Amino acid sequence: MAVCLAYLFIRTGVLAQPEFPGVLSVVATDPVDLNACSTVVIWCNATINDSTGWTDIVNVNATLWDDSKVDEFDSDDNSNHYTNLSCGLNSGSGSIVQANCTFTVQYYANPAEWTCIVYANDTGGNSTSNSTNLTVNSLIALNAESTIDFQTLSPGATSPDDVNNTVTNCGNVPIDLNLSGTNLTNVSATVTNISVGNVKYNLTDYAQDYTANMSSLNSSSTYTDFSLVKRTNGVSTNKTYWKIGIPSVIEDLVYTGTITFIAVTDI
Repeated sequence: MAVCLAYLFIRTGVLAQPEFPGVLSVVATDPVDLNACSTVVIWCNATINDSTGWTDIVNVNATLWDDSKVDEFDSDDNSNHYTNLSCGLNSGSGSIVQANCTFTVQYYANPAEWTCIVYANDTGGNSTSNSTNLTVNSLIALNAESTIDFQTLSPGATSPDDVNNTVTNCGNVPIDLNLSGTNLTNVSATVTNISVGNVKYNLTDYAQDYTANMSSLNSSSTYTDFSLVKRTNGVSTNKTYWKIGIPSVIEDLVYTGTITFIAVTDI
């Protein structure tokens, strides 16, 4: 009787898994308060872990976008999407390193909830991410030209032509105006000054009749519909049109006053 013995050898082991970096947390400027007709630098910082050591992290990049308007991988647009392809890396310790991602954000960035996502990339080509949300606040602001010069006019005359003053929307929402002013005076005047109500404006139409189609300026702030949209690409501006009526009896002097433009939310 013959006996045949067979032995089956099985070798077991665990395959090595790639070591991925981890973005443990992301903290951003929140809320974001924009600067009128200018920019503000905001930060989106991350704590990153890599078990092979923090020096294994070779690049960190981040994207900031308005969730309600665009997606993460859309093109950059100052109203709704920004990218930072090379965030700064601090000197780390052990497996932990801090990344500093900054964005220079324009004054007309949408008022909304935004997302900032940070990606950590290592020497092996591995990448992981984490994100956080932040709020960009509304900015209601304007800039107006500093001078409205009515030139030289005779007693009893009214401006023959409009004097224009251009208003720029320096915020991120449509605006209307509150307007007010002061009397035009000269400290040497002994007869009369020029009442604030003699200054008149029209916010929509050029070359209007001084008496029939223009509104008198008031010493108290008066709401006026202007509907100046926020900037998207080019600067958002619109003209305002001004005239003045001179009293029939007045001294030959230079009279000055103040007109105040205040931006308010478009109704």
